[in-house]
Amino acid sequence: MQASLLVLAGGGSRRMGRPKAWVEVGDTYLLRFVADRLAPAFSEVLVSFGEPEQLEEPVPYRVVFDRKPSAGPLGGLEAGLVAARNEVMFVVACDMPYVTQEVAQMAIAAARGCDAAIPRIGGRPEPVCGAYRRSALPFITGALNAGRFKAADLAAELDVTWLEGLDSQLFRSLNTPQDLERFHAEFAGQR
Repeated sequence: MQASLLVLAGGGSRRMGRPKAWVEVGDTYLLRFVADRLAPAFSEVLVSFGEPEQLEEPVPYRVVFDRKPSAGPLGGLEAGLVAARNEVMFVVACDMPYVTQEVAQMAIAAARGCDAAIPRIGGRPEPVCGAYRRSALPFITGALNAGRFKAADLAAELDVTWLEGLDSQLFRSLNTPQDLERFHAEFAGQR
């Protein structure tokens, strides 16, 4: 697809107890697992970190850093949209290893005529797993400059196509050591 992939890897990982991006998955780490799984569908791959100190190992993708420290996922979204070479960018958090290329392709296609295409699962938006057009950038930058860092609140300001009826299992995040154990068990069963 003529679209960019952005993997958000700048989170604090408080509940996990260590940076999620670098937890082991087979012979790689979670950030690489998520990026490598989706990368073949995209013409460009970027990884966003909140600050350079979070980059523990080299990654084979273009790395961007948030302009505003401690801005959460919106900071990564802004950095990605500024750096992306394509008009449309699919964003996924590095702790969402179940997201498929099909979900990404659906979101990219849906975002062609609006600012963003965001899954809504059980009535709740999943803003860290959706497609954003460059037209969303002024709204994101405005929110950051105003000190509004909640990604879910941004949807009220954007022209959003909601992706409904998707399997909620695809949007599970690995937030705790228990989530990671379950994922490892599922991953080992797929090998």
